[in-house]
Amino acid sequence: MFHFFTKNETCGRPRIKYSGGGSAAPDYDRPVCFFCSYDEESVVRKNVLHYLNELVQAGFNIVFISSSDTISDADLHKLSECCVRIIIRENRGHDFYGWKVGLQEYAQYQAHSALLLANDSVLGPLFSIGNIIARLENDDADIVGMTDCLHFYPHLQSYFLYCKKSVITSDEFIDFFDRVEVLGFKAAIVRKYEVGFSRLLGQRFNLSALYSLESILNRTPSPERPKNWIDTTFHLWRPLITEFKFPFLKKSILTRRGVPIEEILAALAESDSICNADILADGIVSPVSR
Repeated sequence: MFHFFTKNETCGRPRIKYSGGGSAAPDYDRPVCFFCSYDEESVVRKNVLHYLNELVQAGFNIVFISSSDTISDADLHKLSECCVRIIIRENRGHDFYGWKVGLQEYAQYQAHSALLLANDSVLGPLFSIGNIIARLENDDADIVGMTDCLHFYPHLQSYFLYCKKSVITSDEFIDFFDRVEVLGFKAAIVRKYEVGFSRLLGQRFNLSALYSLESILNRTPSPERPKNWIDTTFHLWRPLITEFKFPFLKKSILTRRGVPIEEILAALAESDSICNADILADGIVSPVSR
């Protein structure tokens, strides 16, 4: 069944509607972030701008990859101020294909010190990430995620994947993205690309998560479910925020799990978060399926 869906949902290459440089100049001594974004109303939300600006302050260059129908001139101007490149593409292929487009349109990524693959499926940062590059670089692993998951196969969750220089210049990394196709069936994307990325790259490189499932479960009660069915960001969101100062909140906590925003705000207030209610509320207008 898996192979049926992967075969039949593969279609032509999504069209690139726009690709142009931003006002920010590339600094190749810094890591670059490929940031995938989608908004049903074609708006660049306050939370996205908050996230991008925090990444810039932390030391990242930004390549913004949108699959919204369009981006207004006003939003393009805001993005230009913090991005080295802005790409608008047809909304097919989800984030892995978006990152593939980024690699093709911004071939200079290999000149940067590292590459962060990120997306707007999370709200935040909820806490300062000013030292995040140092934390990532000081980790002994070659690929560092925020969280990991055991479902299907142990893997890093793909909303935040930091790949060091040795990874992004490797044949394995290049070959992986060369083989990325347009898939529409979410389970196929998770198994073939999110899990597949860790499986393939893990054969050569060391992988780790800053907030690993094992480390979280050692300090907080486990949900009543098998370990391989625990999604840390979904089932343990509250202790992640209140006990670990985890910088992100999955949008699906509100849109799919239905946790009231008041409960989220209470947890953020308890933890002295830098993310205010206005940014949080604006970030969940559009439905998110990631």
